[in-house]
Amino acid sequence: MLEEITFQPGDVVVEYGPGTGPFTSVLRERMPKGVEYIGIEFDEELHKNLVRRFPGMSFHHGSAEQTQEILAQYGLGSANLILSGLPFANMPATLQGTILEATRRALHPDGIFRTFTYLLSSLNPSTIHFRRLMKEYFQEHHTAKTVMQNFPPARVLSYSRPVQG
Repeated sequence: MLEEITFQPGDVVVEYGPGTGPFTSVLRERMPKGVEYIGIEFDEELHKNLVRRFPGMSFHHGSAEQTQEILAQYGLGSANLILSGLPFANMPATLQGTILEATRRALHPDGIFRTFTYLLSSLNPSTIHFRRLMKEYFQEHHTAKTVMQNFPPARVLSYSRPVQG
């Protein structure tokens, strides 16, 4: 998920659905001083565990639907990277759209939105809807390699150049 991602002091990194922290742990190792991080976790217990597990990192208990408002609340500007562990394939279409609109608005024009999908869900109607939405919200679409070592196998999806609305 973080392949070919470089960080500069002053960058803003948002993580949707950090959950138990697998990506958070790698982010903590790779981010140099001066990079601002905020993890947005909807589940209250997971949020509490993240706060305990990663002292010094900021976590917001809330929804990715409010990304711009959350960034403003923490005094942060546009995100250079939004990394998502959210299960878009399992979301209703309206929620997908709301989160993607919030993502588009919160992302810096040169920013990157990165998420993943499981190969097993590629024909799921919700996944097909998600891919269609991505064409409306982002001008550039990059499918990274498939990670066969993951169970189930997953494909990393990367999007850039958000459509200005």
